[in-house]
Amino acid sequence: MSDKKNMNTINPQIQDYILQEKTSPRKIKNLILIKKFIDRMADKLFLPEEEIAKIEKKYGVKPDLQSWGDYFQIEIMRDHHKKTDEEFEKIIQTVIFDVIASILIFTGKQKNFIDHIKERQLEASLKNSQELTADDEESLHMGILLQYFQEMGLSIDNMTREDFTFFEEFSTKQAM
Repeated sequence: MSDKKNMNTINPQIQDYILQEKTSPRKIKNLILIKKFIDRMADKLFLPEEEIAKIEKKYGVKPDLQSWGDYFQIEIMRDHHKKTDEEFEKIIQTVIFDVIASILIFTGKQKNFIDHIKERQLEASLKNSQELTADDEESLHMGILLQYFQEMGLSIDNMTREDFTFFEEFSTKQAM
């Protein structure tokens, strides 16, 4: 990803939550963490650079939502700002785990594996929620992980030793 200069910031769309005291310092810290993590992992921007340039040319400013880090930061805050600090942090950790899992699952996989995941996701998505089996739910989840991998341009080259350690520790904690 080319524009990493704003990695340590809170997106302007989050600032209203802060000003209205609808968040806590711990949530803010976790929002910065998720943005930094996602922006480090994603080789693609949420909006292509050409689209950002068009918006800036037309309106005189760049959009608030440019990177995948922006996207996750905004969506998590909008959907979960009323959760406790502990619940909020667990959501952040789960997203980090899922992004790492996506990289580990899909790196180097052949087209037939990818096609199989897409096919199973499509089959499961055509069922109503009452008909879903555990396998169907897993297929839907794998489809989401594949979307992360492809749309964000995730790469194992962006992972650090700390990422692998986090993944192992989180996996172990969930298994207990």
